[in-house]
Amino acid sequence: MVLKNGKTLISEEEALDLIKDDMTIAIGGFITSHHPMSILRGIAKRKIKNLMIIGSLSASFEVDILIGCGCVKKLAAAYVGAESVAPIGPFFKSAMENGKLELWECDEIILAAQLQASAFDLPFFPVRGGLGTDLPVLNPDLKEFTDPIKKEKLLAVPAKRIDIAITHASQADERGNVQYSGNSYLDVLMSRAADVTITSVEKIVPTEFIRKDPFKTAYRADYVLKAPFGSHPFSSHGFYREDEQFLGEYGLLAYAATKGEDSGWIEFKEKYIDKPREHFEYLEQVGIRRLFSLDEF
Repeated sequence: MVLKNGKTLISEEEALDLIKDDMTIAIGGFITSHHPMSILRGIAKRKIKNLMIIGSLSASFEVDILIGCGCVKKLAAAYVGAESVAPIGPFFKSAMENGKLELWECDEIILAAQLQASAFDLPFFPVRGGLGTDLPVLNPDLKEFTDPIKKEKLLAVPAKRIDIAITHASQADERGNVQYSGNSYLDVLMSRAADVTITSVEKIVPTEFIRKDPFKTAYRADYVLKAPFGSHPFSSHGFYREDEQFLGEYGLLAYAATKGEDSGWIEFKEKYIDKPREHFEYLEQVGIRRLFSLDEF
């Protein structure tokens, strides 16, 4: 999975060419923040399928959209929703109720432990969370064992090989040094756990700029693409807030589609996923006034 010219800065098309059917993909961000939507819309548009998705600590509509577009076979996530906008993702709920999606049951601690094990090349990572619950029953990959030091019961969370981590950050240089203006959530662990990391950023900056504040650098991505407003309709710390109106519209249309009234969802999907040839055409569909109304400053 290496580009022929060995470059780090790549286009949206080059990023999508790296993502294939049946891969295990980790998606960065957290609920309504920092999801790499420019790439995820491309996955949906290309109809890449049978993906195993490792969600963020708590995932949102970035996962729900992929489920609704038929891209996801299996999911590891503690939550899929948009809080007050939609307590649960409509397509996620429908797929689970109809047996169309396999769920790797976990809570946030267990999901983070899986990434820890993968990042440190360990067979498993021990946790106390999940003991005394039905999680080990629902998820047979979780194994209870006795700690040989303190002789206490712990839960072993196995590592998971991740083909590609896809994240969204504030900025990066041409060498792939990635920085965040706010919280990086589990993106650092995802990057360390994955074979390859693709990061979309709000802006590309000179390496000299990165060196002015080196402790802000979170990780080095294998590939970087410039995608201003690349997390829309979610927020990007220091740049823009989440688009609650857009998220609400999606939630209503997706819910209606799960009840057989799919005309609105088909129109929405055509406008924002199928029709735009690339990210900047998507931004044109959203509209400049709407985008700048989300400016944090």
